[in-house]
Amino acid sequence: MINYNGTIISYDDLPVEDVKRATFYGDSLFETMRMRDNKLLFIEDHYFRLMSSMRILRMPIPMDFTPEFFVDEANKLAEEVAITDGRLRLQVVRKSDGRYTPIRNNQCKWWMELEPLDVTDYVWSDQGLKVELFKDHYIQAGLLSTIKSSNSLPYILAGIFGKENGYDAMLMLNDRKMLVEAHSANVFILKDNQLKTAPLEDGALRGVFRKNLIAWAKEIGLEIKEESINPFELQKADEIWLTNTIIGVQWVENYRKRTYGGTKAKELVELLQRKLNVLGSL
Repeated sequence: MINYNGTIISYDDLPVEDVKRATFYGDSLFETMRMRDNKLLFIEDHYFRLMSSMRILRMPIPMDFTPEFFVDEANKLAEEVAITDGRLRLQVVRKSDGRYTPIRNNQCKWWMELEPLDVTDYVWSDQGLKVELFKDHYIQAGLLSTIKSSNSLPYILAGIFGKENGYDAMLMLNDRKMLVEAHSANVFILKDNQLKTAPLEDGALRGVFRKNLIAWAKEIGLEIKEESINPFELQKADEIWLTNTIIGVQWVENYRKRTYGGTKAKELVELLQRKLNVLGSL
């Protein structure tokens, strides 16, 4: 079941005409949020990213789109499907006839789907990830790369390549051959006490977890830098982290012939869990 514009329906009943442009041209946006104990984590950050993304894509913004509106609609769906801890995907599509240029640009449709997660909390894994660079296709730096649109072919192809070749994640480069992110996560590299991540100007996704991690890392004594990352820096790093709202922080154990630790990553996960426990008690 999904929440389609405020009505609970079967996925099979999703109106084809409302998702036509999304299917034909990828003319849509989405937000992936984590629900924990019936609470949407980082809801304001997700909301403001969605509003910014809709403006970038020149989508009309309905008057009822507020953080409270999405919380209420998510709760309605959660009650229907009996899920309290899960992955919530909010999809927003432009509805219009026309080809590349919509005949009218005055209507958007949305729907939510919620699937359960196996664990309630962000957890630390004793086993790190094996990663590699993806060089078949590059991310183009610019505003469109910072938003979560449905134009995801480079990430899809990177994921397929990684699965076919035994990698847990693929690292994405931009057209200047700088490291910007992984195929489904932001990337941080740690050297000594300096934690570095690619700037949005290089084509990195405006990750919600990324935004908050930049603040949290200072609490465990790390200096933060948003600077272009040359892939050669991976060989010199002490730790490499992959982050997003669903997984939290995962550490990289192997990249080519290098082996890394995850001590600081574990410290950050423990800090985050303490913050979530406080949030849950409010």
